Amino acid sequence: MNNKMSPSVSPRFFSEKEVSKHCTKDSCWVLLGTRVYDVTGFLRMHPGGEALILRRSGKDVSREIEGPPHRHSENARRWMEQYYIGELDKDSIDEDTETLRQRKKIPESTTEEEETSAINKCSKVNEETDLVDWRKPLAWQVGYLGEKYDTWVHQPVDRPIRLFENDFFEANTKTSWYMVPIVWMPLVIYLSWYCYSFLAQERTRLFITSDYSILVHKYSFPFIFVLGMFLWSFMEYCIHRFVFHMRPPAHNYYLITLHFLLHGQHHKSPFDGSRLVFPPSLAAIVIGAFYLILRQLFPEGLGISLFVGGLCGYVVYDMIHYYLHYGSPQKGSYLYGLKAYHVKHHFEHQRAGFGITTTFWDYPFNTVIPEQTF
Repeated sequence: MNNKMSPSVSPRFFSEKEVSKHCTKDSCWVLLGTRVYDVTGFLRMHPGGEALILRRSGKDVSREIEGPPHRHSENARRWMEQYYIGELDKDSIDEDTETLRQRKKIPESTTEEEETSAINKCSKVNEETDLVDWRKPLAWQVGYLGEKYDTWVHQPVDRPIRLFENDFFEANTKTSWYMVPIVWMPLVIYLSWYCYSFLAQERTRLFITSDYSILVHKYSFPFIFVLGMFLWSFMEYCIHRFVFHMRPPAHNYYLITLHFLLHGQHHKSPFDGSRLVFPPSLAAIVIGAFYLILRQLFPEGLGISLFVGGLCGYVVYDMIHYYLHYGSPQKGSYLYGLKAYHVKHHFEHQRAGFGITTTFWDYPFNTVIPEQTF
């Protein structure tokens, strides 16, 4: 948004009446104490949906920030500071107007100093004092952060990231969401037809022992396909937890850089829409490796059937991941719960909540994000 303020600019002052006018999708402002925020650009990203913010537009959201039902994390507070545009002009409030303290129903014993200290927990992103130079590509800078890298990369910002100076390399790190189904779904459809036709020849047998085998019938294909999707969900969990969320040694420049390129850049800028799905050119390397492994482990018809189910699971995963960042699922739906769960992973629990399409695997591995209690 163009009206975001830099730290060196004196704050603008707005009357309470002016703030209250900004209560639509095209212009949505909220208050945090006496601080004014233009959150129009955040509406689609909000895990609770647009309606929750719009119902509180033009009002003080301090009570909602503190919870219940959800106490917002330090990262969420820091994120909000990117939308700060000015201060509420107290002199413009009529004596008969209901005060902010009354609207929040905060006891009189709460001092202004305490309120200010809570607000100051939010730290504004400042590229002049950040640990990296945002005017230059980040790929070759982050490795020098050392022991500061883990903290830095898990403090999200709402801004695009440039990884490489070279335009060709940079372009290959970005992908529109629709490229994933365009590239991979035709292959899923073709291989599904191929597997069914191959199994229909009744030549695929799964050997239990050297003397005993089971015929893999063509009607078993849908079940093998679903099993492939289920196995993908396990791979999704393992890759996310043990590869994407590895903690690179502070002294190893190359592992830190590799982590940032694989997944760290996504946690640093979680709403960069061009990097929410995996580029097909790079995904093809991993997908090809899984294909070769399954072909070696199982008979052709069975191995490819498992592979195509897993490939479909991957496409579903990438689409759901994109939707969890930019979609607005209906409250109470399965995707609504997943969106809230994934946002908690980004802003509060980076070492838990590794499931994307399902939280199933978080339970046996004890990485479930705990429910908040008050």
